[in-house]
Amino acid sequence: MEKRPIKPLAGHPTILVVDDDHATAEVASLLLGAQGYRCEIARTPDEARRLLLSSPVALCLCDFYYGRQSGFELAREIAELAPDVALVMMSSSDDVTVVEKALELGAYGYLLKPLRETELAIAIKNALHRRRLERESRELRRRLEDAVATSREETIHRLARAIEFRDTPTGRHVERMSAYCRMLARRLGLAGPRAVLIQTASLLHDIGKLGIPDRILSKPAELTADERREMRAHTTLGHKLLSGSSSEIVELAATIALTHHERIDGRGYPRGLSDAAIPVEGRIAAVCDVFDALTSARPYRRRAFTFDEAASMMRDEQGDAFDSEILEAFLASHDEVKRIRARYALNGALSAA
Repeated sequence: MEKRPIKPLAGHPTILVVDDDHATAEVASLLLGAQGYRCEIARTPDEARRLLLSSPVALCLCDFYYGRQSGFELAREIAELAPDVALVMMSSSDDVTVVEKALELGAYGYLLKPLRETELAIAIKNALHRRRLERESRELRRRLEDAVATSREETIHRLARAIEFRDTPTGRHVERMSAYCRMLARRLGLAGPRAVLIQTASLLHDIGKLGIPDRILSKPAELTADERREMRAHTTLGHKLLSGSSSEIVELAATIALTHHERIDGRGYPRGLSDAAIPVEGRIAAVCDVFDALTSARPYRRRAFTFDEAASMMRDEQGDAFDSEILEAFLASHDEVKRIRARYALNGALSAA
């Protein structure tokens, strides 16, 4: 079969089918072609390497049993030669250990032969979607690291405000919350530079909300149980976006994003951590985040709570939701809290103390 020049149309990703079985390769190519994808077929390792290096391949559909070279070996090469190429593996074996090994090597999916059109379509779509999210995540992390090297704080502030614009109208929540975090960190005895670091990192505590649908973020009513579960995913999404950075501040932001909804009693999320297993920065952020939520206007309740009302509600959760020492240190800072609230008040969104 003569190969065509690889010039994929805009919006039509090119998929490389790697299989030395002629029939399977042709079936995969026909099924994917019918779904609008451009397909190329490689029947030897050398041919696969050449196409990966010379063409804009978005995804590789690779057979596990691939001639003299196993698909696992080729998967490792793909990760090195073309790290942006998504990988889906296939074989006639439904051995769980084989599937687990494929996923450990970075495969985004595993298909059983003979290929079924619906299963193939779903696997390819999911893999391409995950590839896009990971590329966007790397780009976002790169930009954050660039921000650290240049106008770090200003850029992070702008990103945090952009995140907040997608959320319900909370009235400068991220600025108040991060200012509370700095104030509380210093009151707890953390050094000045560390307190400033916590303040800046906490601006990104809700960055995972970029991955939450607008129908949930903007809902003017209490969320359903299913919607709450979906909303809770913003902690792990935020951590995934930020973790793995060489920047201390971005790594701290990843930690705060992941742990600011954990509870002292272990009934928080996403990991159910308890007591000292929750980083102190996460325990600080938890207190500041909840206090600001209670004392800010929300579309699903009539009014914001006063300082005293919020303090009473949070003390009811002392030792359960909140670290007792951290909560008491915060509530003892009434005057500083009031100054921060006044500094970042917007359009009367906050109640009087």
